[in-house]
Amino acid sequence: MRRIVAISGIFLAAALTLLMADIGATGTSFSGPYQNGLIAFARCCGPETGIYLIRPDGRGERRLFAPLGDDAPLDPAWSPGGEHIALVPGGRRSGVWVMRGTGKDQRRITAGTGDALHPGWSPDGRWMVFSDIGSSRSGFHDVYLVRRNGSGLKRLTRAPADELMPAWAPNGREIVYGRDRDLWRMNADGSGQRRLTPNASSPSWSPGGTHIAFIRGGDPWVMARDGTGANRVADMRQQGAVAWSPDGRWLVTAPFDRGDLTLVRADGSQTRPLTGKSGYGHSWPSWQRRPS
Repeated sequence: MRRIVAISGIFLAAALTLLMADIGATGTSFSGPYQNGLIAFARCCGPETGIYLIRPDGRGERRLFAPLGDDAPLDPAWSPGGEHIALVPGGRRSGVWVMRGTGKDQRRITAGTGDALHPGWSPDGRWMVFSDIGSSRSGFHDVYLVRRNGSGLKRLTRAPADELMPAWAPNGREIVYGRDRDLWRMNADGSGQRRLTPNASSPSWSPGGTHIAFIRGGDPWVMARDGTGANRVADMRQQGAVAWSPDGRWLVTAPFDRGDLTLVRADGSQTRPLTGKSGYGHSWPSWQRRPS
């Protein structure tokens, strides 16, 4: 009898372990394998226009990239290793560029037409995904791939609609992007395109790739990677972009127009302003990850 009870106890413990593992994978746990670094963002407009870095505690803000004339820098994106930043300078310096996290060694990756937007990195850092009108005569933005050295340019989408804000999954096999106010998902080679969830924008993958944060109705939301189980994280309104922290515990949001960047707990339990300059527009935050 004691042996049967002991064996039953072992099976019960194993079952509980599997249950907790399943909850951690699909429930409210978003913990990531990385440490949080600096947050890059764009500020517009006026004399303080540029790309900035700031610590997650709101200290140490500094401008990293200043525009030339009326050029407005856009869409900074940290590389997976946290050493480089992709950006779109705009204006006379069109296309996608890359610079070091210090702001040095700026170089253009794509020639562009002045319409490039939203660069992002593959998990291995060898490729970039971005939106551009390119040679399309339709006037719509499509999603493109290019190697970080500028070679291998490939067009992935051809829908009669703007396709924006591509985000590469941590597993390297999928890309989520916006089309016609909805989020879509495709394989990294452009195949298998299908709608993931309606009325959504600005996708950001959780560090483990199990969930996607996005904006719906001006609020940050989180859903499972297959589009199910969508939940609003916080009632904020007027938010236009969201990015996940490398440790999976926080989100950082940017407003549609003027206003501060805001930090939000991934479970919605806490929000606090980050930048403290609500008179400016702040956009496209990207959170640097550091190895644990």
